[in-house]
Amino acid sequence: MRFPSNKTLGKIAVYGAFASITAVMYMRYKIEDNIRNSEYFRIALKTLRQHKGASSLLGEPIKELGFDLSDSSNFSDGQVAQFMVHVKGVKDKGKMYFWANRTPDSGWFIDRLELELRSQPDKRFLIKKSETMKTSVNG
Repeated sequence: MRFPSNKTLGKIAVYGAFASITAVMYMRYKIEDNIRNSEYFRIALKTLRQHKGASSLLGEPIKELGFDLSDSSNFSDGQVAQFMVHVKGVKDKGKMYFWANRTPDSGWFIDRLELELRSQPDKRFLIKKSETMKTSVNG
């Protein structure tokens, strides 16, 4: 029995690593895409974009720049969702924080939505607060 050469083994290792990294990046892209297309995410962005104060502070159009999947405070379990999303407008950049809940009869609703601007990092602007907030929010 003849063993493959070191050169062949090296090529196999390089191609295997490339395939693995590509698969991980594709899975991450699909997970982020599913979150971006989720009802709670779309409602949160729509709420931010329709808020006159947020539009005035950020400038229109307001664009979503992404979120960090590795951040443990960003999550959704199908009933509760909480995310910090980078956003930008023509005037400023910032972070949108939102907390959402799902009810069996009415679907997803935003409990709370806050905006933090890069130009004013020591402040958070309250964009939406649910009257019947069911969860405590530490922000």
